[in-house]
Amino acid sequence: MQEVNEIVHSEEFCEFIGAFIGDGYLGNYGTKYKNQYLIGLAGDKLLDEDYFLNYLKPLIRRIFPFVNPHIYYRTDENTIILRVYSKELHKLFIDIGFKNGKKSRTVKIPEFIINKENLMNATIRGIFDTDGCVFMDKRKDYKKPYPRITLQSASIELVNQLEHFLSKNFKLYVNRSNRDGYRNYLEIYGHAQLETFLKQIGFSNKRHLSKIIMPL
Repeated sequence: MQEVNEIVHSEEFCEFIGAFIGDGYLGNYGTKYKNQYLIGLAGDKLLDEDYFLNYLKPLIRRIFPFVNPHIYYRTDENTIILRVYSKELHKLFIDIGFKNGKKSRTVKIPEFIINKENLMNATIRGIFDTDGCVFMDKRKDYKKPYPRITLQSASIELVNQLEHFLSKNFKLYVNRSNRDGYRNYLEIYGHAQLETFLKQIGFSNKRHLSKIIMPL
């Protein structure tokens, strides 16, 4: 196995971190027989199944050959769940700053990633793959479908981090709200910016790629 420092500072691990930031959670609970340590991610069964089965699970296995990610389905909620049961991996996530339980309002990109462009790009790819949205605006105001890449988050700090990094290469629309029940919103828009995003960051989730229409 690679040294822990090499793993932590790899683009593949940072993409996994991004996916975790988008739709993940940490758990530590006791059973009758032992303590359970887990990392979980949840997605839409219909839209994210290919990404979870054919991209995210193999990605985790490449980074951490000693773990065996499990896939579960919640048919009543149309949810696909990926769980990794590992005390070592759980501890690693705790050590880099994540916490057990709900994280939606407090989650942020770990400090060791912030000043490294390649690691930020990989992390942002994971965030948008899991928690982002791509749609082509087809209103009559536009001659051709107009692309919008959006992200909503309850964490103001995460939005601030993304704005600080992305504003170097993109024009953004950002909305912040401190009111309970409202979410912060970030958008990258336009054909030229979509092309730049695909070159610099890209998507690993076919859910998003399938929606993209490039101008002729």
